[in-house]
Amino acid sequence: MISIRYLKAVLIVCALLWCEPAFRSAATSANRSGEQAAYRTGEQVSDRPAAQEPPFALENFYKGVSWVGGRWEMPEYALPGAREMGIEWLSLTPFGWMENHTTPSVRLNRRGRFWGETDQGLRTTARKARELGFRLMLKPHLWLTRPVDDGWIGTIDFSSEAEWQQWEADYRTFILHYAELAQEEDMAILCIATELSNPVRSRPQFWKSLIRDIRAVYTGKLTYAANWYRDYEVIELWPHLDYIGVNAYFPLTDRNGPSVTEIISGWKPHIESIGRLSEEHGKPVLFTEVGYKNAPGSTIRPWEWPPRRRRSGDQQPETHRVDPDEQVNAYEALFRSVGRLPWFRGLFIWKWYPNASRITVDRIEFSPQNKEAERVLKRWFADP
Repeated sequence: MISIRYLKAVLIVCALLWCEPAFRSAATSANRSGEQAAYRTGEQVSDRPAAQEPPFALENFYKGVSWVGGRWEMPEYALPGAREMGIEWLSLTPFGWMENHTTPSVRLNRRGRFWGETDQGLRTTARKARELGFRLMLKPHLWLTRPVDDGWIGTIDFSSEAEWQQWEADYRTFILHYAELAQEEDMAILCIATELSNPVRSRPQFWKSLIRDIRAVYTGKLTYAANWYRDYEVIELWPHLDYIGVNAYFPLTDRNGPSVTEIISGWKPHIESIGRLSEEHGKPVLFTEVGYKNAPGSTIRPWEWPPRRRRSGDQQPETHRVDPDEQVNAYEALFRSVGRLPWFRGLFIWKWYPNASRITVDRIEFSPQNKEAERVLKRWFADP
């Protein structure tokens, strides 16, 4: 006969074996909850780039962001909050308007619908920023209001010399207006154009003449924000400017979810090319724009805009997968790749909102705000 004590022992062992998966699941959940709590409270999670201390400090390095000109006047906490992140430079972006890439006219936007892009908004932002110790780059862009035939600002072209001259006269008026504003507001750098690949490449004499005109009214440093593709390495303007500027949306990997090491490897050929250019012209380099989305493939095609968000009430709203890890790894690899290059002067992260309340972890955006990537930025930018 089996004793009562033996039966009790068997039952206890069976119960423990039956419950083991549940205990294991509970332990795993507790561990994940602990990691999430550590993220919320700022504690280190050692296997995440966002939680690792940078291996070196950024020295003689412009720690910048592309400041978004908001629809309304910025909140009082916006600039102090950016300063706490270690941000030291702001790139301000007004826009001029063209209908499409074959329309030979440029329209100034002095009083637009976005306060931060108007002359008054730019002046107010610049003055408040200087009071907090920021330095400034003014970086005017052109915007096509009705693009056709897959045209964009890099493919601006005209069929006659008369049209080219009309466009160039308008652009001269446009950029000289902002050169005078930059001078009056003590902005340290003026970007003479942004990604105007074909006009800059095919009309070098106009741009050299324009640079002379700009220097007559503006005494700060000059750069051009060249596109990463068939632009920065082929134009003739670098001897006439103070910085080589690159919008650095280079393809870095060929798969989703790459590691930091893989992304660093992807940077190597581009860094070699830019380094040779810097040595050739004896000019320091700025990344006038660089940024990554919190989505798969961000290091494959970094230049692609986030998917358009459908309005609420649409019958079949689009869904897109978020990948915070790829954004985190991309930023970590960026700083590790360029942070100690002697010819590299700094960068401007695309982009930074004065009011980031609508930037959430599940919204695909270039901005690192309110995401784990923001912690990477702060660790590299903030003083040790």
